Amino acid sequence: MTNADEYIQKFKELESVVKETFGLNDWDSVTNFLSKRDEYRPFREEIKYCQEVRNLLQHKQKIGGEYPVEPTREMISFLERTIASLKNRKKCGQIMVPLDRLFYKKSSDSVKGTLSKMKEISTGHVPVLDENGKVCGVFTAFSLLHMIADKKGEPLGSDYSFSEAKNYVSLEHHSSEVYRFVEKNLYVDELKDIFERTYSGGKRLAMVFVTTNGNPDGKLLGTISPWDVLGKEDNF
Repeated sequence: MTNADEYIQKFKELESVVKETFGLNDWDSVTNFLSKRDEYRPFREEIKYCQEVRNLLQHKQKIGGEYPVEPTREMISFLERTIASLKNRKKCGQIMVPLDRLFYKKSSDSVKGTLSKMKEISTGHVPVLDENGKVCGVFTAFSLLHMIADKKGEPLGSDYSFSEAKNYVSLEHHSSEVYRFVEKNLYVDELKDIFERTYSGGKRLAMVFVTTNGNPDGKLLGTISPWDVLGKEDNF
């Protein structure tokens, strides 16, 4: 098998994988689709070039039984890496910070006892869980400011718990931020779409909670931050 034969075969495999993965129609352009996706945008010129070479090999008549061009091994490797990246798309469960590594608090825990740890690990968002392991709120600096303001300067007692402060830590109380719940098998590129739609709507998505059923009534499995999703490029 020549490089040209292998290249045509790999390109057909790429088209098949993309259409099956994303539910495209037979007449949809695979290269146009990939070029518009964030994770493949840095490689759009390479993808376009591969399409042009495929068209030349597939649709132009051979001369003397030979192809007009011979793709390099690197071009074939590029197609193979692209196919592999599509077949091995990351899921939310693979990039989340799992519960056993997450700094969180129970609703019965003390608010005051949480502050020093937040400073130590430089975190601004602490999930608060109820007795069943479900998210019942998030403790932030915003929450603390409202607590202090309503107490008119009165110091927080050492036994003042998150259950008593539920109105300050509830997700609805964070008017400038929103939170989303997803299941662990959601693909990361689909989560990116959720982030982008939220930002385009003028809101800040502060944190994503991965739960057993992808809903607020599911037990928390882990969290994903905007940096985990939007701050890293997937190279292939």
